[in-house]
Amino acid sequence: MFRRWWFLKVAGSVPVDPAAPPTRREARARQALVLGEWEALREHLRGVAAERVTAAGAVFRAAELHLQSEESAARVAYQWALEAYEAAGRLLDHAGDEDTDLPDLAAAVVMAEQAVERLAAAHLLHAGKRPGPLQVRCYWNPLHGPADIVLAPGRGRKARQRRHLTPREAAAERHPTCRSCRTAILAGQTPDVLPALLPAKAAPGRKGPVLVPYFAVPRQWSPWSTTACGAYDQGTPALVLSGEHRRNAKR
Repeated sequence: MFRRWWFLKVAGSVPVDPAAPPTRREARARQALVLGEWEALREHLRGVAAERVTAAGAVFRAAELHLQSEESAARVAYQWALEAYEAAGRLLDHAGDEDTDLPDLAAAVVMAEQAVERLAAAHLLHAGKRPGPLQVRCYWNPLHGPADIVLAPGRGRKARQRRHLTPREAAAERHPTCRSCRTAILAGQTPDVLPALLPAKAAPGRKGPVLVPYFAVPRQWSPWSTTACGAYDQGTPALVLSGEHRRNAKR
C-alpha cells in the first residue's frame, strides 16, 4: 500500500535548473499531487485504524478481568491494556482533524493491537502463567508484522570471531525489521516505509508540504518519529490520554 508514495520522492528529486524555476502553476500542481496522495493514504489508514480499534473493543468485552488486590502484576498489565485501548480510541476520534497525519493513525493501530496483546498477558498472569515478551514491531513501518529478531552470537571463542556484515546486512540489522522489509533491504530496494506529511514550516527551501519517511520528521513536529508510532515507548497511552501528543502537532 505505502510503496506507491515513493514515486513522489522520485519525482521531487529531479534537479531543477535555477535559471528556470517551476512556475506557480507547476508548483500548485505538485502540491496538489502530494496532498491528494496523502489524503488517499490517510483515508485508507483511517479505515484500518477503525477496524483494529473495533476488534480490540470486542476482545475486551469478551475477556474482561476481575482481579484480586494481590494480583499486582496482572493488575498492572490489565490497567495498561485498558489505557492503551482508550488511547487508540482517542486517536481515532481525531482521525478527521486537519492536523492528523498518517503516523497518528498508525499509532492508533499500534495502541489497539498492543492493548490486546497486554490483555492476553494479564490473563496469563491471572492464571498463574508467565507471559512471553511483547512483540517487537518493525521500525520501518509499525503497521507491519513483528520484527525478525537477529540473535546475537553466543559467548566464548566463536563470539570473538565477528561475523562480517555487508553494507546491506548492516542496514537490515540497524533497526528491528520485519521479514518483508529485511528482504527488500538485502535486495537493495526501498522498504515499505510509513510516510508522513512534512509541513512546509519544517521544510525550509521547499514549496509546500512533502511526503517523507515518518522517522524523518523532526521530533518537535511529531511524537512518533523516534518511537515507531509509540510501539517502543510504554508511556504512549499516558501521553495520548493527557493530550501531550498534540502539543507540537499544529502546523
